Amino acid sequence: MIAYFVHNQVSGSDTIVIPEMNCAVPVDAEIVKAFISAVPNFASWSGNSCQAVDPQDFGTVIATRDEQGDVCVLQADLWHQRRELHLQDIV
Repeated sequence: MIAYFVHNQVSGSDTIVIPEMNCAVPVDAEIVKAFISAVPNFASWSGNSCQAVDPQDFGTVIATRDEQGDVCVLQADLWHQRRELHLQDIV
């Protein structure tokens, strides 16, 4: 199962889109930690139900993640900026 980390430049928000589950999960620090964790187990995630759409419908795809693989960064500068923004309050 592949999850897409998507940034919407208009709203300034981030969403994890999991097309296989028709699910969109708003990003916060806990979601970022889960997305980059050793075993993300996307099947256990819950979020807003969405129709079968392309992740790009939510914004710019900046990273993808297969449950069995590593994070694949597509937009390095934006990925680092957004990840750090969400994780800045975690000590």
